Amino acid sequence: MKRITPGACLLPLTGTLAASFALSIGLTFQSDRHCYAGVCGEWLFPLQARLHVLVWYIWLSLSVTFLALRAFHLSLQRVLQKQLRQAQIPVVGKSFTISGAMAVVWILSLYGALIGIWWLRLQDYFVTRGREGGMMNGNRRVAAVALTGHLCDVTMGMVLLPVTRNSALASFFKLSAATTFAFHMIQAYLLFALVLIHGLLYASWAVVWSRNSDLSRLVFPLLNPTYLYHEVWPGNTSSLGIWRASLIFTGLVATLIMVAMFITTFPVIRRKHFNVFYFTHLLGIAAVIVICLHASTMFYCTAPGLTMWLLDWGMRLYELSGKVDSTLVALGKGWFCLTLPLPRRRLDGYANHSPLAHFHIHHTKSSIREIHPFTTITHLASQKLKAATSEQPIMVQFLFRTSRDVSAKARESEKQSNKQWTSKLASLVDEEATDVMSPLERAANSESQRLEASYQTSLRLEGPYFTSADPAHYDTVICLVAGTGVTGAIAIASAFSHLPEVASKSQSGMYSVSKSLEKDSAMKISIVPIQHRNIWKRCVVVWSVRESEYIDLPFFQVDSTPNLHLITHLTGPTHSRLNMPETIRSLRSARPGPSTWVYLSGPNAFIEAGERACREAGVDYFGAKWA
Repeated sequence: MKRITPGACLLPLTGTLAASFALSIGLTFQSDRHCYAGVCGEWLFPLQARLHVLVWYIWLSLSVTFLALRAFHLSLQRVLQKQLRQAQIPVVGKSFTISGAMAVVWILSLYGALIGIWWLRLQDYFVTRGREGGMMNGNRRVAAVALTGHLCDVTMGMVLLPVTRNSALASFFKLSAATTFAFHMIQAYLLFALVLIHGLLYASWAVVWSRNSDLSRLVFPLLNPTYLYHEVWPGNTSSLGIWRASLIFTGLVATLIMVAMFITTFPVIRRKHFNVFYFTHLLGIAAVIVICLHASTMFYCTAPGLTMWLLDWGMRLYELSGKVDSTLVALGKGWFCLTLPLPRRRLDGYANHSPLAHFHIHHTKSSIREIHPFTTITHLASQKLKAATSEQPIMVQFLFRTSRDVSAKARESEKQSNKQWTSKLASLVDEEATDVMSPLERAANSESQRLEASYQTSLRLEGPYFTSADPAHYDTVICLVAGTGVTGAIAIASAFSHLPEVASKSQSGMYSVSKSLEKDSAMKISIVPIQHRNIWKRCVVVWSVRESEYIDLPFFQVDSTPNLHLITHLTGPTHSRLNMPETIRSLRSARPGPSTWVYLSGPNAFIEAGERACREAGVDYFGAKWA
């Protein structure tokens, strides 16, 4: 099965939009007989409902067209990437660019069009009904409840569009993970705000309704004020009347799920308890189903995103269905290396040669429910070229570290506690072959001696997911990494070491992938003639690591690769922290003039300090953040 790639996703993307539009507009003509939701706006407002669907899909189609133009015109990308404000936007962590300003105006234009379509008609309908029934107060408020509900429709549609990892949107339009994540987060927070406004407006209207309930209940049923009393339970005891009365309950359920999702997005929860965040977000599946039962127009607006989401999950479940045999090796001082064969077909159709890629690993013996992301230390593009046949697998490696004491007493205590996923996985090595040497002894011995403790296990693998960052088009690449953040630097160094053979094997093709830097560390892909290949001449890895955790990692080919340098900066009680501004200045002064790109990885505080140093130095950079 081929994965969705830039070359293969155009047809599914256009087909998804066309099919979703045809289904949605068709249902607005059939809802008088087949409407499934608590509120079917097309019953009372057929013209407005169809215009609502039409405007949403026109807006979406124009967005797709513009993104396509942007993706394949570098000059347009450069203009859109210009910063309007140097400081980063709080929470989102991105600078405000021309493209960001255009996105804000474009989204506001959609809201403006929908308000124009709905407000006058809703106001006329509810005010007239209220006055005819003798209810003079709160009529415009209930109209505002309906209006904010329709704004929630399109906002939910935007939230679902880019949320899937490796989605057709992000792949085809060459959108970075940072860009799609920022868009998703902003629209999700906006959706939550609109839902709260929608609910508070309804609650304030209900207070007005209760003051004159004998009269108002005949005009506006409390459980569903869109219809008349005899159309909704208890005025209508038929199954349809009871179903319409479910409106308030579906709204409450969806709101409670959204509150739980919102709370788990707080950094203290998302970063320290990622699985709580991840599995709570899976409740969003139920929220989408419930909210579509709340109002029919919600389904029409979420159909494109839902289709892409189902396509993405089908692909991911297919990948996770097969087990892969792997070898877990103890390197010493809590460091471990996981090696496994990746079926070569996993890379079919990929033109992305970025050295940075991550996978999601599921290991049943460590946890049945948890799936963990890992950045591979293997440069997949060079390994793919090395494969003699299409059937030969690619050996992929992952490096991780767990803080643990290897003493028997400590291991027994750890078994009884609620261990982290990596600790559970690492403990398998000790259970299979007890270390006969201490970490210090193993670190002092040769590589062959240090690799004695190993464990064979099976796991499930999802991926790869490439980042859009590619250093190959910069003269100098500096990797500032801390702790286990060194994994990405190893992949970058491997890519640098394999540049000659990758270049020689690429001669048979006419084109290569070229990428230009977008502000905020997002990279954009373009196809250029092969004579304009990379200009990468120097690679420097600066690894900041605690002295007590340092081992001589056997993955850097420094001795055999000219202009590849590894600088280890030890930290601890008697050592100072890495001075990143000074490090960047000194490394640039050694080779002034040519373009420089900085890769940052490690704890979030380390990355943020590095980003500030890069902005001050005026160099392009990429910060590797999971969330």
